[in-house]
Amino acid sequence: LNRCGKSCRLRWLNYLRPNNKRGNISVEEEDLILRLHKLLGNRWSLIAGRLPGRTDNEIKNYWNSHLSKRVNQE
Repeated sequence: LNRCGKSCRLRWLNYLRPNNKRGNISVEEEDLILRLHKLLGNRWSLIAGRLPGRTDNEIKNYWNSHLSKRVNQE
């Protein structure tokens, strides 16, 4: 594939970096995301900085697909 520089950089940041965690988000991480979102709002990079191995994009996607629905129901 011919990838541009931006595509290569995002692929490295979100998938290929060796310290990235892949897979399910634990209950502890979920609770931390909820507390930090209440404190910081939609500042995903700041929230991801407190969760080692997780990317801001992954946290944002998890929030929009799982957690925001739960918060709105409560």
